[in-house]
Amino acid sequence: MIRKFLRLIKKNRRYEYIGKFSSYQKAQSYFDKVNVYFDNRFTSKFYTPTDVEVTDRFYITSVLASLLKKKKINVLDIGGGVNPIFSYIKQSTNISTNCIVLETEKLVKLIKRKIPRKFKKSVKYISSLDHLKLKHLDILCFNSSIQYLDNYEKIIKRLSNLKPLYIVITRTPFHLEDKNYYSLQCAIKGSLHPIIFFSFKKFKK
Repeated sequence: MIRKFLRLIKKNRRYEYIGKFSSYQKAQSYFDKVNVYFDNRFTSKFYTPTDVEVTDRFYITSVLASLLKKKKINVLDIGGGVNPIFSYIKQSTNISTNCIVLETEKLVKLIKRKIPRKFKKSVKYISSLDHLKLKHLDILCFNSSIQYLDNYEKIIKRLSNLKPLYIVITRTPFHLEDKNYYSLQCAIKGSLHPIIFFSFKKFKK
């Protein structure tokens, strides 16, 4: 039955989410096929400043970078993928960026070989916060990523010690109920993974 349902989802792309669960763990254990968020479509290249356009969810971070009035800033990009916020800041400002991108171990191994040499001093990929060597942060960035993190509260509490001036959260589902709820996102081909729909009240606390 489950296999038939998964085949139906693949054929009909209108379905983006499966089910509603009370915890991340329950969503994760619902199907054997559940895995970590990973999009195979975007692993072919590293998107440089000339490849991107500063629009939509990427615009605000470039504006904040300009407001800092610094020549160089420290940015931690959680789940930045192959088009990190570095490229958007570089494309639209004259600010030098020390950008650290936290990603899955699988993507880190793939992308390290694809970063052009001239950008390697400005953007680095890590697969664990234990590898983070920054003493302070100017911008902590969650561009459509925090909703995939089971341990998001621990991450925010840990990174608050670096006293980020701004925390940017974009394209993330919120609602007005008292508790978070969880689902499985199936919109990305070959990837079925838990997603959090945040209670805005709970998240603010």
